[in-house]
Amino acid sequence: MAKNLPGLKRGFHWDSDNQDLGIYVNGVQVQSYSERAGRIYYVNNITGSSSSDGRSWGAAFDQVETAISASETYRQLGGGAPSVTTNDYVRNTIVVQGTGTAYTAVTSIPNYTNLIGLGADPRGNGSGIAQIDAAGVADCISIGSAGCRGLHMVNIQCDASAAGSFVGLDAEKLFRSKIEDCTFTNQGVSGIRINVGGGVTMRNVVCSNDTYAQITGLTLGTGATNNGHKIVDCEFFGDTNGVSFSSVAGKQTVFKNCYAYGGTYGFLDTSSSDVGHQPMYIDCYGNGQAGSSINSSGFKVSNNYTRHLTNCIENASGTVFNIPDISNTNA
Repeated sequence: MAKNLPGLKRGFHWDSDNQDLGIYVNGVQVQSYSERAGRIYYVNNITGSSSSDGRSWGAAFDQVETAISASETYRQLGGGAPSVTTNDYVRNTIVVQGTGTAYTAVTSIPNYTNLIGLGADPRGNGSGIAQIDAAGVADCISIGSAGCRGLHMVNIQCDASAAGSFVGLDAEKLFRSKIEDCTFTNQGVSGIRINVGGGVTMRNVVCSNDTYAQITGLTLGTGATNNGHKIVDCEFFGDTNGVSFSSVAGKQTVFKNCYAYGGTYGFLDTSSSDVGHQPMYIDCYGNGQAGSSINSSGFKVSNNYTRHLTNCIENASGTVFNIPDISNTNA
């Protein structure tokens, strides 16, 4: 999206804000020699507008979805180099200002883009958070069958302000992405659901519910694979399950220092294959109410749980177990 300057008739102009040297004809930028390939887009739903160019706070977009549309158009043009068809991996950054008003649902999540919330800690509940709210009538963020790749999402809250049966981040396919310092709450079905995925890092992520039901915190499945995920320092709460892992394969997926609580199961892992190092749980804590024996509720791992759990603690309806059982008295 060119930054046009009606008062500038012809010649070169240096835009210090965007580090861009442009050629202008009758006020229209016809060529750009930017110091950086990726662009930064700004979003503020109080001061922004859908007709802005989003390139500064003074000309911010009004919604995340509007910024995504502009960002994807620019990225698919090769980051300002439309003649280079293989340059579609230039990263843009979308900065979302936390305000007192939630942003509307997002249906066209971007590829190879940083989505950054500029606001209060999303674990909270109130104004100043960069919040997306679908109000119980849709997913807050939905990713269709085309999938998403290369997303880096930070400091965003996906919360439902009314009861519904939806998902905070619902991805048919998600690959090579990072989700950090984000929360997904009160969604009805699940905080996060990844049907098919690979190489997703989650760090300091919370899926919970403090107002409305949420059946499962994190859902991985029911697609064939959820491989190579790294999930660390996260908490998952659900009325039924904290975590539900039902993909056939989860090779080299690692949960480390995570807590899962569910009214039935904390961590429920029904992945049917036991080859190629299926999901590993390291220093994790599972709390559930389905039973009072080892691997019955805090953890419920269908295949060889002693191989897949290392230094974990299970709370099974108030009875606590170490897994593997280092005392060899409870196994």
